[in-house]
Amino acid sequence: MRRGGKVGARYRLTKGPIRGGSGEVWLAHDEELGRDVVLKRVLGGETPTGFDRLRAEARVLARFSHAHVVTLHDAVRVGRRTRATTYLVMEYAPGGSLDHRPCLPPRLAAHLGAQIADALTALHAEGIVHGDIKPGNVVATGARTVKLADFGAAYRVGGKETITPNSAIGYTPDYAAPEVIRGQPEPASDVFSLAAMVYALIAGAPPRPPGGDGAGAYRIGPEARRTVELAADVGALREPLMAMLRRDPGARPTAEQARELLRAAAGPPAELPALPDPLAEPAPDEGAPDGGSGPAGFLTLGHGNRAPHGAGRFVRDHGRTVVVLSTAVVVLAAAAGVWALAGGPGGASAEPGPSGRPAPGSPAVSPAAPAPAGSGSAALFGDERTADPCALAKPSAMSRYGDAELDAAYGNFDRCDVIVDTTSGPRIDIEVEFVDGSAQPTGSVHTTGRVRVVDEPADGGECDRTLLLDGDSNSAGGTGHGAGGVHAVVTAKPADDSAPSSAVLCGMADTATAAAVDALNAVPADGRLPRRDPPLPPASLVNTDACTLLTPAALEVVPGIDAGDPDVTYGNWDCSWESTTSDLDVDLAFDRGEPPTADDGSSTRLGGHRAFVAPPGEDGDHTAVVEVVYRTYTGSQGDRLAETLELEVSGSAGDARLRSMATELAASAAAQLPAR
Repeated sequence: MRRGGKVGARYRLTKGPIRGGSGEVWLAHDEELGRDVVLKRVLGGETPTGFDRLRAEARVLARFSHAHVVTLHDAVRVGRRTRATTYLVMEYAPGGSLDHRPCLPPRLAAHLGAQIADALTALHAEGIVHGDIKPGNVVATGARTVKLADFGAAYRVGGKETITPNSAIGYTPDYAAPEVIRGQPEPASDVFSLAAMVYALIAGAPPRPPGGDGAGAYRIGPEARRTVELAADVGALREPLMAMLRRDPGARPTAEQARELLRAAAGPPAELPALPDPLAEPAPDEGAPDGGSGPAGFLTLGHGNRAPHGAGRFVRDHGRTVVVLSTAVVVLAAAAGVWALAGGPGGASAEPGPSGRPAPGSPAVSPAAPAPAGSGSAALFGDERTADPCALAKPSAMSRYGDAELDAAYGNFDRCDVIVDTTSGPRIDIEVEFVDGSAQPTGSVHTTGRVRVVDEPADGGECDRTLLLDGDSNSAGGTGHGAGGVHAVVTAKPADDSAPSSAVLCGMADTATAAAVDALNAVPADGRLPRRDPPLPPASLVNTDACTLLTPAALEVVPGIDAGDPDVTYGNWDCSWESTTSDLDVDLAFDRGEPPTADDGSSTRLGGHRAFVAPPGEDGDHTAVVEVVYRTYTGSQGDRLAETLELEVSGSAGDARLRSMATELAASAAAQLPAR
């Protein structure tokens, strides 16, 4: 998507995107209701069943209306099959989060804390525990008014998992109660975290046990059994905060009682000062659609401690919108810091990641540094048509999890998959995909041999690891196909409607990544990756440039399409165009798998090939899909497979018009397919 385009035929993208991990955040304008909203592209809703579950959860919280809780408006799914994309639409809070502001007077901090306690009172009454109260998850909506955001770590009382599909219980160590660290969160845990947050707003850092040494002060061990120490002068808040920070959750006040204690300490709101502006920091690199610097006004702030009154430089230009966007899967809202870049919670998960690396969702997120000069990936990968992604996909490495089987024809030619029927039940797809290196991966980085691995934060229903080779540049400013060489991306995701935790998916992704890294390092310095064996036949679409199948004249059926500026993927097997005058998009991609049937749409013939036109509304609003069968063949396991061309048109032109354009374009492309 690009600025000016639409999502779901009503949300016009106005600023963004901010990209990171697997997430993408936009500011948009709801043209039906005339209001600004925030859109977050999320994973976990790719299948119709997964999307239905995600949307049902979203609507539960969308119906929850409270003056101090950010509102989720909608969930929108666009696209089809593996290219389906889900966006969550939520309230836009322009004031930014409470993170990284100057220290507040105790009474103002108490006033803000009372508002969050009021929100928690209502949430707890509905059986919902937030699970991650901290300054970065509270956004300002007025001079003295705040709202609670980000329910990515929320869970139902009595439950073992978060409300968010596919997520394990998450928290931020400096604000988490001792029982949360032990994996036993409850409503009283929110009260503890609220007290830690209120104290941090005053003192610049959360409270610590005597002798506490920084992050994770409430971890299991002696610290979890000590009394929390309030070193700063908090005035009349000392007794309320100490009560809320009691080690025994049963001895803490309820959220409702905490609200009254904080209100009493705050006094009359009219006597309180306004919230100070956030401290200014350099904006991060943003993924502007055209390789530019990104939209002015998007500012993300880190998790650093607050400066004393008067310290630092303030954002004084109130005409410049300061937006701090957080990532969550059930409720998304403006929040701070690494949240916006990481595509996942700023808090750490309860367990460290493999080999001592940060766990999925860890706040330790940084862009991968440029690689030193060298031969790079171009020489190692060689001819894109013959380079074998299956050379990096190792079923034997995944057998520890269950029955693992290689599937070399599970999508486009740039990927190879290992399907794992795990002993615990879920069916997991381990995908190895070759991608051009123009995009900048974000995450913690470690190096093995000549391969750097970027552990991208888990997002929704999958976990990604990007493999970079020495000599490749992965600057976000690169332009053109393959500007940063070739990357290999290892992804672990469900192959069914199960909802494995991020810890399970990332553990499997790390195992698959280790095997892929070994395979890359085993290639001699002047050698190449193994070629496809057996090679694909000359008649295969692997030898065809998808972008050449639609001429400028053919693309004229879609108003405003810029035929000379397609978005092209690795191998030129997926090509897309966008209209410059409307929200219409065209995507042409190759696919492999079981031959389509009448269940996939109405059968017809286009350009001498059998084709299937999907019924309207099958895969999301305002999308038309036509699938053209190029050739059928027998796979390595004796199964019948097909190479197909998929043509998709999306936008707000109406279902009948979209199907007409998609069918006409598919006919034009089918006529250009090479003769077999």
